[in-house]
Amino acid sequence: MQLSKLLFVVLVISLSLFISSCDSAGSKYPFQADLLEFSIDELPNTVFSIDQDLGLVQVLNPESLPNQIDTLFTANFEISDGSALFVRGSLVMPGAEKFNFSDGLFLTIVSEDSGNENTYFVHLNREIHPNYLISNEIRIQVNPYDINPLGARVSFRTREQTRVSYKVLGDKPIYRTHNGRSSEHQVDVIGLYANTVNQVVLNITSYETDVTVRDTISIATEPLPDFLPDPEINVLNESEMEPGMHFSEFNIGNAGSYNSYPLIFDNNGDIRWIADLSEAGRLAWAVKFDETSSFYFTHGNTIYHYNMLGREIKNTTFDDVYIAHHEVLKLPNGNFIVAVSKTSARMIKNGEERPSVEDFIIEVDPFGNVLTEWDMAEILDVNRTDLIDGGNDWFHMNAIWYDQEDHALIISGRNQGIVKVNWENELQWILAPHKGWGKAGRFEKTVETSPYLLTAVSISGEPFSEDIQNGTQESSDFSWTWGQHTPMYLPGGHLFVFDNGFNRNFGNSTDYSMGTEYAIHEKTMTVKKIWSYGRSRGGEFFSNIISDVDHLPETGNRLVMPGIVYEGGGSYSKITEVDPATKQVVFESTLHFKNQLVDGGGWGNADITYRGGRINLNQATVSEKR
Repeated sequence: MQLSKLLFVVLVISLSLFISSCDSAGSKYPFQADLLEFSIDELPNTVFSIDQDLGLVQVLNPESLPNQIDTLFTANFEISDGSALFVRGSLVMPGAEKFNFSDGLFLTIVSEDSGNENTYFVHLNREIHPNYLISNEIRIQVNPYDINPLGARVSFRTREQTRVSYKVLGDKPIYRTHNGRSSEHQVDVIGLYANTVNQVVLNITSYETDVTVRDTISIATEPLPDFLPDPEINVLNESEMEPGMHFSEFNIGNAGSYNSYPLIFDNNGDIRWIADLSEAGRLAWAVKFDETSSFYFTHGNTIYHYNMLGREIKNTTFDDVYIAHHEVLKLPNGNFIVAVSKTSARMIKNGEERPSVEDFIIEVDPFGNVLTEWDMAEILDVNRTDLIDGGNDWFHMNAIWYDQEDHALIISGRNQGIVKVNWENELQWILAPHKGWGKAGRFEKTVETSPYLLTAVSISGEPFSEDIQNGTQESSDFSWTWGQHTPMYLPGGHLFVFDNGFNRNFGNSTDYSMGTEYAIHEKTMTVKKIWSYGRSRGGEFFSNIISDVDHLPETGNRLVMPGIVYEGGGSYSKITEVDPATKQVVFESTLHFKNQLVDGGGWGNADITYRGGRINLNQATVSEKR
């Protein structure tokens, strides 16, 4: 008996201590605030599931739903004992009120002691309604920076941390992902169709639960200016092509100056991206895209950086003794190589002291500090005028390629040829006709250039005749470049270049342009012609200025792009994609220039395409690796 009393006392004390500990620490078994059952009186055959983890109330048999759900329905429910259910702050009793569920409905359940609260989202859609994650009205601003009329800023908030992707609907849809984690979203939508009410699907995904909701928004765009070209698709073999869209660095001739409108069009010829740089009043030289979904170009003594929507991100300004032209490229270390004129530059040409232009290169860091300078006049012959007498513009630098393996530069000078120099401005070789090369030097002419001339040899390694070496004649097996543009290295180490054919063979040849592949053997100082495309097309493919070539990494195809062709009473540019093994054209487009704003001849009075490429707008990476 005494033992029983003792056990009873111990039990009472233990229970008291347990209750006390629950009160002091917050009960381990609090009052509940759960939605246990849910139904709609008007939809007796519709079965709902309740996901307690996600707070989602969804229809299990959507075939039971009526075609229209934008009517009022009566909600019936069972909740935890003693708890209360609220909708938009008002207490709701089961079966007592009707609600519109078309945009989804939030139910908030509060426990009896107000210590626990759960929120549930009820929707009758086949997909989760976007209101489950989106917490405010979506705001759309088309062309917010007055640069890209085919882009829009889409702003909204979400109830939790989410990531966003979108799809621009159409025959050639565009998909893009914004990987940033946020509840405050500003999504840059690009790739819209002009003069269209575009349908854009937003995909919004919770970081915590991985639940995705979708919302389709409408974005209306205006027509593009009439002076822009209408891309014409001439050849389209999509199964053999490099994926992506087509970039054209387009410039309007405007009464003696140029306005730049770099653009991208799809396989239907619809322009899907454009940057209106006309208000800047500058020619945007060598527009380049990088991996951060942005592009950059140079003008004056500044490198300009924009995102794809048209927001100016930053400027890199260097010493104004240098004036940029034709070329800018980013090095792997983040520095820039820029083709420049030096305002103080002088030279002795044909015994006369005079200014020189477009014959310097600088390396610039991201802060605008000039780290390295290259001077072409110190290593080449400024007196050589056999191709053309350019006067002060004796070299006319128009392109630079960075040779990463040798840490060297491959440089194109339209009026002289292609040269390779190392980082100490030491000449490595010259790819050019041998005629007319003398001594190098900006002032004193002391160093012979002829030892650096590459010797043209056949595939078997036999040197060609002196006439071919000098460039006064050509062979079907070899041709030098004439007024060339955009040299680049192919993956195998061969040189690929657009041979414009300007003054070919010093005027002793018919006019044609071509993309040409050369194999250069630096130890023997020889060069072989390996491949070319364009000669057989004659005048319809002949561009004596500008132009471009590219290698396409996925297919191995090549782009050959004459920048301005005068044919049939008009002018145009082309993007031609060629299978190098068969020389079959798998894609070709033509931009017919309208020249609506010209008022005569000369500089700034002809529409032109400077360069081009293949770009994937889903990722904003371009084929060109300069």
